[in-house]
This record gives sequence, C-alpha cells and structure tokens, in this order.
Amino acid sequence: MKLWLRSILVFTLAAIAPFAAPVAKEPPKNLPINPPPKASFLGPLRDSPTNVQAYCSLESRCRLQQYVQQMGVCALFVIKGRTIRVEMYNEKEICGEGANGRDKDYGVASMAKSLTSTLLGQVLAEKYHLRTQSQFEAVLNRRVGSFLGLSDRMKLAEGYATVTLDRLLSMRSDIQWLETGSLPIFSDSVMFDNQVRLPHRKQSLIGFASKYRRRSGNPPGHFNYSALDTAMAVPVAVNLSSVRALLKAFEKGVWAKIGAAHPASWNVDINGDPIGPCCFKARIDDMARFGTFVLDKGQGKIPAAWFDLATAPLDSRFVGLEDESNPADESCTLGYGYFWWLRKNRPDYFAYGRYGQFVHIYPEDDVVVVQFSDWNAVPVEKHARCIALKSHDAIVLGLRGWRYPPS
Repeated sequence: MKLWLRSILVFTLAAIAPFAAPVAKEPPKNLPINPPPKASFLGPLRDSPTNVQAYCSLESRCRLQQYVQQMGVCALFVIKGRTIRVEMYNEKEICGEGANGRDKDYGVASMAKSLTSTLLGQVLAEKYHLRTQSQFEAVLNRRVGSFLGLSDRMKLAEGYATVTLDRLLSMRSDIQWLETGSLPIFSDSVMFDNQVRLPHRKQSLIGFASKYRRRSGNPPGHFNYSALDTAMAVPVAVNLSSVRALLKAFEKGVWAKIGAAHPASWNVDINGDPIGPCCFKARIDDMARFGTFVLDKGQGKIPAAWFDLATAPLDSRFVGLEDESNPADESCTLGYGYFWWLRKNRPDYFAYGRYGQFVHIYPEDDVVVVQFSDWNAVPVEKHARCIALKSHDAIVLGLRGWRYPPS
C-alpha cells in the first residue's frame, strides 16, 4: 500500500473510532440481585422442639445436633406458619469461607433449578395471561423452538427446537447428555462449565446446545438428569420476558414477590443471563421465604396453577428414576416434576442441590425445611440424601406430634 494511501486510511480510522460501536465486554462470573424495599415477615425463633430424633443412618436415630455435625450440615432453618421453629448452625467453617450463620451467603447449587422453574412460570403467566392449568398445559405442549427467534431455532433444528416445553422441564428431552462421567472429560456438565458458565466464556448457550441431538435407543421421554435441559429454559424465558435483562426480570419478579430481605447473586452466561441449573447465592432466611412463597402457591402473585403443575406427583413422573431413588428405604422413592423432586405416595416435594442443599416443602403441615450442607468437606455415606429426607420428616413429626399414616 502506498504511503499516502495508508496515511489517509489511518487518519480516517482514527477519526471514526470514537463513533464506532464498543466491543461487548464479558460480564463477571456473578451478577447481583437486589431485594425489594420491604421484606416479608418471618416470626422470631420460638418453641423450638428439643426432643426431635433425627437420623444419622437409614436406621439409627440421633439428636438433631448430632445430625448437624455428623452429616456436614452448615445451616438448618425450619419455619412453620411463617414462624421460625428451628435454627441451627455448624461451628465448623464449611459451606465456603466464614462462620455459618444467618448473615452468610450460601451457594445453593442445583437448587437453582427450582428458582428457574418459578421464574419461567412467572414469565409464561405474564406473557400469555395464563391462570388455569389447562391454559398452562396448552403452552407447555409447544416446542421450544416456537419460543425462540429464527436464528436460534435454526441452530437447534436437529435438537432442542423439537422438544416440547413439558419434556424440557421434566428432564425428558431425549437430548444426548451425560451429567457425570467416570472422568471429567466424559462429563457434558464439565464441558458446559468450561464453555458456557465460567469466565472466560468461550461460547453462548445456544451455540453450545446446537451440538446436542436427540438420542435413539431409549423409549421416548426417558428421564435423564441434565443441566442443559434446565439451561435451555433460560432462552425461552428471555424471549418471553417483557424485561430486557432476564436477571432484572427475576429481581423485579420472583425475588421481589417473595419479599427477600437481602441481596443475592447468580452466575450468568456471556449475555448476562442467569445460568439456570446452578450457582445461585443467597442467605438462608431468604431461601425460607422462597419456600414459603412456593408453599403458598405463589401467594396470588404467580398463578397457583403453575405450582400445581410443577409439583404434581403424577405416576408418569416416577418412571425411570430408579437410579435416583434409594431402594433401601421406600420413603426415598423419587420422582421429578418441573425442576422439583417428588416423593412417592407423599405430599411433600423439594429442591435439591449437590452436597446437601434442600428447600423441602411440606404443604399439609405448613412447614418449610431449608438445609445447607457440605458433603464434600464432611464426607458422608452414599445414603446421605435419603437420611436427610428422613430427618426432615422427623422434624415435621416433632412439630406436628403424630406420624404420617403408613404408605
């Protein structure tokens, strides 16, 4: 290039540079969620039962304090009728840095899936003015692609675009996915973390998901626990939300509706949208507020029909979950709703996160049990989830004073 021509080009580029569109900056790993001006009421701790016998194995009973220590429970918070009845913290510094207590931000791991479910229910109801179960069901029978823009729909044409929203939320998408593997290189969830979730993020969620196809060999609608199924609920919500940034829709929606008292944060993707399947941080009393909000079926702020559908213990929702259930104890036969875990022949249901995070809801007893644990720092036996469920049952029985009828 001649010197005079290059000089003109450099001058021209320098002149227009201030007006050029800025290069998009990747957001930080987590973004904040602000609480509403006024928090919902939680009554003070009172009449805490002192004689509750929890479980320290499937068969052996132990004091609640021993359960907390032995099972690596960082925090245990139980409310009944909006009154705190149990509040216990582990003296060991587990569940992240800092002393355990009400002022600590806890990671909720896969419990975030149930937050994503509630956010989607909020957005669907607002977009389509849904109120009844039949109205929701009509939308849930639509394919994921119908909620997306043309470009994204084409990228997912051989995969998620063909999956109904009902199948997606039930983790029965039939999309090939290996949640865990004997080695990290065989785990699709590890690839998701490296490519989509963790900075520096290498690609968008849609770009990542476009590589995944429908599987063959299993019966249609086979249950397969999948972080990607949950993640794909996010672009559906993004395209339906009237608030441009979905995290703001959550802040002004679910987080405000529950009357949260404190800020929270959520791991986001390259677009700044919540990651969906995991990685939410909040204080324990606000997760109890969330549990109460779901227990009260949205308190009129999100239609009750959504929660009825999300947590309905349909027989079909227990099919194919043998590997998730514990054959050693009938009370730990599990099913799966719309990102909520169900229990066979029981009215209770729960959000669950790896290493022992729970928001466990007992509708008939007006009780919410919130448990944060660190089963990575305090190794526990393979039956830990079932032991936790049985211990939660024991707490509810202690508050109620009589047992569930035999199933």
